[in-house]
Amino acid sequence: MTLFDDRYGYPGEYALLKCVSCGHHRLATEMNGDEIGDLYTNYYPRSSFDVEAWSPPREEGRLRVWWSGLKASAFRWVPRDVTILDVGCGFGEALGYHRARGCDAHGIEADRNILRVAQRHGLNVTAGLFEAACYAPQKFDIVTLDQVIEHASDPAALLRNVHQVLKPGGQAIVSTPNPNGWGAKLFGRRWIHWHAPYHLNYFTRHSMKRLAAKVGFDVEFVRVVTNSAWIEYQWAHLVTFPRQGHASPFWGSEKLSLPQRMALKMFRLIGYTGVNHLIARLADAFGVGDNVVYVLRKS
Repeated sequence: MTLFDDRYGYPGEYALLKCVSCGHHRLATEMNGDEIGDLYTNYYPRSSFDVEAWSPPREEGRLRVWWSGLKASAFRWVPRDVTILDVGCGFGEALGYHRARGCDAHGIEADRNILRVAQRHGLNVTAGLFEAACYAPQKFDIVTLDQVIEHASDPAALLRNVHQVLKPGGQAIVSTPNPNGWGAKLFGRRWIHWHAPYHLNYFTRHSMKRLAAKVGFDVEFVRVVTNSAWIEYQWAHLVTFPRQGHASPFWGSEKLSLPQRMALKMFRLIGYTGVNHLIARLADAFGVGDNVVYVLRKS
């Protein structure tokens, strides 16, 4: 199967490779530093973020957390009053959440747009690529990788660096798409979470267990948890799927056609019935949801 950037229109086509032994999927691309810089600077939509609109997520009741699949996000697994590093922290909303819960929260993000948010809201953030040398050894109780490891060209190197900054017995909490889920099988190349060429690696339980053991982690537990909102996004993605080299009107700045606007409105109305929540919860219950959370313990 070949994939292309079906969100923001980055040019090119990429073969999706699958390991016959462990089921791991990998995108067949070797981008250099300049190409990666161009990809994220000119195509990934972050530079226009409104700093004043920044708002950290709040704590929710257990029923809502379960029904909406909010524990698909790695930050929801972090306890109070710990020292936490969020690798690939985006705009730092999770850091605000941790700070409100008594944590010593740190973040690192390659996109320098984070600095505008950090300065405005007093976040402890480093702009740049994550390396263990950025922090004191064994500094953190927990490191989160929330929809991050799939972006890494060398996931083993990433986890080795995480291992070095964790305290003995510390945890790495990894949330990442599930290529063995129902969505990947049903929608094929139109599955929303292939997200080529931004996503490069897609882990199965087997491949994650192999990688964890290789770099000094034990897999403490695994949970299939999918945020219900992504089900609605999947329907929207299907009806706005672009031609290769063009941005999707759902994800990008292209104008929606009248049929697309009508379809999106219909999906939004259907969403009010709770059917997307039901689909997500049933898929997760059978282990075929679109997202998996791995909790790795430093051994």
